[in-house]
Amino acid sequence: MAGAAPAVTSQLSAELVQRHLELVHVIARKVKKTIGKSMDFDDLVGYGSKGLMEAAQRFDPTHSVAFSTFAYYRIRGAMFDGLRTMGWYSRSDYARYRAEERANEYMRSHADRQTTAATPESPDAALEAVAVLLSGIATVHITSLEAAATVADDRLPVPDAHIDTGRLSSRARELVKTLPARERQLIELYYFADKNLEQVGEVMGLSKSWACRLHARAIDLLREAMGTDGAAD
Repeated sequence: MAGAAPAVTSQLSAELVQRHLELVHVIARKVKKTIGKSMDFDDLVGYGSKGLMEAAQRFDPTHSVAFSTFAYYRIRGAMFDGLRTMGWYSRSDYARYRAEERANEYMRSHADRQTTAATPESPDAALEAVAVLLSGIATVHITSLEAAATVADDRLPVPDAHIDTGRLSSRARELVKTLPARERQLIELYYFADKNLEQVGEVMGLSKSWACRLHARAIDLLREAMGTDGAAD
């Protein structure tokens, strides 16, 4: 079992923060434009700066990932978490953001698998892999929607007010219970306890990379289960 990533030195952490402060401003401008509300820009920068500092403290320079890439999602995530805490983000908006974040992690895990594959895929196999990936992303969004239903938000109707989507999301929640113990625990923490993958890894004693792999496996199992369950209807 993989442990937590080694911490960077305080000096390196401070240097990373100093060199990437502009990244926080770039992301803050994009987020402010996205939400289309009178959210104070400095507040977004404040949330993002906290995310940048956390990223600098957790960054593992031994991995072949640029710090800017590693920090991007933590900075952006910290901003959206702040917006949600202050009530600036509705349940549906927050669910959409979290689904995007989880889908990105799922796609990254699949990309890593393909990079380490021993032999190149045939065209048919490549098309099948794309279909599997898209189906997995759909499963991420459906499960995220079901998780959002547990968040109180009186401004919006519950997600299953839409019959078809509600049926799928409810089925996803039931199928989570059928997953193996580790995969089930990860989904419960990542989706229904609204933790990020690093926090999930800390609870489960995994590095973020291993938590990401376990997430991909759990989604693949859910995707297969949903396909089988749907075929039986």
